[in-house]
Amino acid sequence: MSEEDKEKETSLWYGILNAALKIPGARVDRKEFLTKGLSGCSKDEIAKVLEIGPGKAGVPLEALDKAADGEIRNHTGIVTGTSFLAGLPGGLAMAGTIPADIAQYYWHVIVIAQKLAYIYGWPDLQGEDNDDFLAVLTVFIGIMSGAQEAQGVIKSMSENLSKEPNKALSNTVLTRVGLPQIARQVARVLGAHLAKQGLAKGLGKIIPLIGGAISGAVTIATYLPMANTLKNVLREDIIK
Repeated sequence: MSEEDKEKETSLWYGILNAALKIPGARVDRKEFLTKGLSGCSKDEIAKVLEIGPGKAGVPLEALDKAADGEIRNHTGIVTGTSFLAGLPGGLAMAGTIPADIAQYYWHVIVIAQKLAYIYGWPDLQGEDNDDFLAVLTVFIGIMSGAQEAQGVIKSMSENLSKEPNKALSNTVLTRVGLPQIARQVARVLGAHLAKQGLAKGLGKIIPLIGGAISGAVTIATYLPMANTLKNVLREDIIK
């Protein structure tokens, strides 16, 4: 495969990811999510969780698992429909030219990835550099999708983040573990998978897609295992 084709596949993935992130609610607010998700904790406990993360704050793993399983059930229960998009501010228009089911699918994938990361101790993923945010999401989704290139990097990132103040992602940490390079490899794999499905030809302002739908993929048979795969990886390498 030529370098040009590889670049097209990489651009295809990032085009879809960026378009899905335009849908309201795609970017999860860590503080708001953890405050609501750990409502059974005292104000002091929640403050400690927000400062250093659930794992470092000593929240029992059983409680974190319960929260994670609840979020997975919730998103799995609605991922097969597209009606939620119509009720969002901006509706389907926010998804650009991505067909509704594709936008919905990746909206739920993006959201559950962030929620699981925050449950198992990750700092704010958005930080100051949007490219870092896209790279982390890409690696998370790569793990969910079985991309071999994504395996192992999460453990290295978790080990490094365990030594860092738990407030935001550090570009130094991401560079240290080689995340930018790995994310591009994973992005090409994900883009190639979408291209093979005949979902896209060429690139436009956001991403022009052909062929209509991936309704067969937007099912409990794919989403649930993907979410559980990421949960198990993050749980094993919980940041403490």
